[in-house]
Amino acid sequence: MARFGWDRALVGLVAVAGLWPFGPALWAGQVPGQRELPIDGGHGLYIYALVGEVLTGGASLGHTTAMWFPTGRPFLLAVQNVVDAVAAQPFLWALGPERGLALFAAVVLVLNGLAGGWLGERVGGRGWAGPAAALVMAMSPYAWGEEQTGRITQTVLGPMAMALGHAWSAAVDGRGGARAGTWLAVAGLGYWFYGLFGAGVVGAAFLGGLAEPGVARRERLRALAVAAAVSVAVAAPFAVFSALGWDQMAGRGVDSAPIPNATRLGGGFFWIPHPRIVAYVPQLLFGVGVLACLGRPRGRAVGLAVATALLCFTAMGEEVKLAGTFVPTPLKLLQALPGFDRFWWPHRALAGATVALAALAAVAVARGGGVRALAGLGLLVSVAQGVGVPGVLTGWRVPPRPEWADRVGPGAVWFLPMLDPEVGKVRFAQWVHHRRPLVNGMSMWDEYLWPAAWGRWAEAQPLVKAVLVAERARPHGRKKPNPNGQDATEVAVEVTLPAVTPADVQALHEAGVDTIVVDRPRASRAADVLLRDLLGEPVCVAGGRECWWDLRGTPAQ
Repeated sequence: MARFGWDRALVGLVAVAGLWPFGPALWAGQVPGQRELPIDGGHGLYIYALVGEVLTGGASLGHTTAMWFPTGRPFLLAVQNVVDAVAAQPFLWALGPERGLALFAAVVLVLNGLAGGWLGERVGGRGWAGPAAALVMAMSPYAWGEEQTGRITQTVLGPMAMALGHAWSAAVDGRGGARAGTWLAVAGLGYWFYGLFGAGVVGAAFLGGLAEPGVARRERLRALAVAAAVSVAVAAPFAVFSALGWDQMAGRGVDSAPIPNATRLGGGFFWIPHPRIVAYVPQLLFGVGVLACLGRPRGRAVGLAVATALLCFTAMGEEVKLAGTFVPTPLKLLQALPGFDRFWWPHRALAGATVALAALAAVAVARGGGVRALAGLGLLVSVAQGVGVPGVLTGWRVPPRPEWADRVGPGAVWFLPMLDPEVGKVRFAQWVHHRRPLVNGMSMWDEYLWPAAWGRWAEAQPLVKAVLVAERARPHGRKKPNPNGQDATEVAVEVTLPAVTPADVQALHEAGVDTIVVDRPRASRAADVLLRDLLGEPVCVAGGRECWWDLRGTPAQ
């Protein structure tokens, strides 16, 4: 058995130290993320709970109506990613939704650092190589940025590091291709696009290794072919399942959408801290990567350096302006591939770049002498640079169990306003408490994400259609700020609602909808008047903020 040693102890310390931006939130048992409850945080908690339902036999693996009720959608198209959701279940079962999610988020970040340490040792041997790679992975502003916006799925970088570590040796000795392929598949099952970025990094190591001494090239190419075949075989069942229902994928065919996080690769060494820190790779890491390409053997290092450059170029969007000319990035080519019409987050290519740079840091430090000193200095300044970016970050609390959950029927719940992001994210987080089907869907305020079948159902339901007409007159259910500092006021918009009768309410109930829950301060006044006319006075709690109607009762005549 290999000795433990100071280097592995240092890897562990570095991995835990990577939690420092979220330390206060974690200590308080809060989930790392924006204080006001990030949209993706609420959605992520819902997905984890839904996967838990499937694992315990409470929901179907084939199709779910837990959202977009009653039409629903294929299960994998609803949850999309399964690796982290399955891994989180023991934490949620043992500690509950809040502390369980907080601990799982912390464990994922620590595992990133440990995977980086393993990768560094695999690439550069015992000594400083492991801590160097762990430093890059554990102190990643990119991972911190995804965590801060509530995206635990996108913080899982370990499988890519494992795939690269096995590919690094297989590229010269021809052994380990199957292990590289397996970990690459795990990366893709965790997040589809990480499979692609991981493939770019793994492929770069294999192709770069062809220029180095070792076994015959056919042995190395065979290892590359095995890695590709194994990754495809492991991911195939999930890919086929998704492909069969791809026409029901939300947002399919949308050729443009806003990029949520800008990507900044240059322009200064420190940033002003911001609640939503921007996807970022410290600039000096690229210098460390160049140092890794000095000396011999360097084929694999050069391959990773090229892959890093292409990934960072991809992360900058569809095109980049250079010397007054717009130059297309690899993203233009990727968007021609099946499924990439939904790749709206090019900054996530930095995940692959982070893993590649971790390996390059290990190579540079393993060189020894002046190269090691320069690389070590670059890593320390990079960490200081990264520490200067976010500062101490916040956490959020899972909303408590709503009072109405104990007083209404077991059927579906319809939340209003439908087109308000603030309401939607809270309601999805509450699902862990009541587990009732939701008429609402994820990111419902972006109508291009609606499943076509649900959109047709909504148009055929007079009450649902009328409420949508009312809400569209005041986009996202928002209110106009009052310049005098008083309460916000509703924007006055003339709207004529379609006719709705008590029979239409009964039809909605017969379709399986038991309850209408309204966030009164954010709701459309026109929709509120319509519901009162049809159903009478609602039941209200929390100072009149949250109201509901139980459709099992008799509508007002």
